[in-house]
Amino acid sequence: MKFIVESLTSCSGCISTLLSLDIFPQFLERTEITSFPFISDKKNLIKSDIALVEGCVSKESQIETLKNIRKNSTKLCALGTCAAFGGILGLSKKKRFYPISNFVEVDFVIPGCPPPINLLGNALMNLTENKPITLPEKNMCYSCPLKGDMKDNLNTQISRLFPSNLEINSDDDKQICFLKRGILCLGPITRDGCDHQCIERGIPCEGCLGPASKDFTSNLINFLSLVSLSNQLKRYDGIFNRFSKPILKRWEYCKK
Repeated sequence: MKFIVESLTSCSGCISTLLSLDIFPQFLERTEITSFPFISDKKNLIKSDIALVEGCVSKESQIETLKNIRKNSTKLCALGTCAAFGGILGLSKKKRFYPISNFVEVDFVIPGCPPPINLLGNALMNLTENKPITLPEKNMCYSCPLKGDMKDNLNTQISRLFPSNLEINSDDDKQICFLKRGILCLGPITRDGCDHQCIERGIPCEGCLGPASKDFTSNLINFLSLVSLSNQLKRYDGIFNRFSKPILKRWEYCKK
């Protein structure tokens, strides 16, 4: 099995996570890496079975690189949230960026910022065995240790994005749903699969694994219609474009 591993505009966090996997040495033994600029000087692409692409497209020259990778790979996988949805650059008001699916066909997605170790490891082994990647179909709340009664959790006005340092360090607060505490958590619309690593550490879900189904923005609009946002949060665009830029018309509609 031949692999191409490429980085576009990114922090290299997804590649770093890949390299740190316990199974990475086993992955190297079972595959042939034809191109991996992060660790190799080889520049000429050759026909390969799988291409893993990290990062979003933020400049025109990357489009040609991406199309060349697509041409030389049987299957292409978007590695991480930037490649899959656009990524954290969604918060930028100056930089234009796009998920790689805007320019080439994507066969698989491994979401996350960076992808959770277990999810990435299992996906990587599936790819080496020529098996499809399977992602959880439930949302974060399905197995969240703080979920409680969801209807009751939605009754509180949401006025904050993050808890205070005292709350993060408090064991009492770690037993109560963020929504019930008036803190925005995107667990209800985010795909499960990260073992609630942020939530276990006292931080609400920001949605880096993307939507469990359909489009993130439409799901977010539906979710926010069920909660009461403070006026300050209604004016904060980052809710809508932390990891994915929404279509302008939808975005403006939500802000009204």
